[in-house]
Amino acid sequence: MEGLSMGVPFLCWPRFADQHHNRNYICDVWKIGVQLLPDENGIITRQEIQIKMKALLKNDGIKANSLKLKEIARKILVEGGSSFRNFESFISQTKVL
Repeated sequence: MEGLSMGVPFLCWPRFADQHHNRNYICDVWKIGVQLLPDENGIITRQEIQIKMKALLKNDGIKANSLKLKEIARKILVEGGSSFRNFESFISQTKVL
C-alpha cells in the first residue's frame, strides 16, 4: 500500500504466499509494474533486472497508471475518505469491547 500511495512503479519478484496474487494485480490488472522472470536455472539474473528496470522506467503507461492510483489512494486516505471512515469505525468498535 505504501508504494501504491506514493505512485511508485513496481518491480515484482514474488516468492511465496500472497505475493503471487499481489503480482497479478500489480502487473496484469493495475498495470503499474513488471515481473522479474527467472532463467532456466531459476535464477533472476542481473541482466533480467537491468532489462526490466529500463522497461519500467521508460513505460509511460506504467507511470501514468501509478500516478492515477496514487491519486485514488490519496482520496481514500484523507479525512472523510473510505479508508479513513473504515478505520474510525474499527476504532469505535474496539472501544465498545
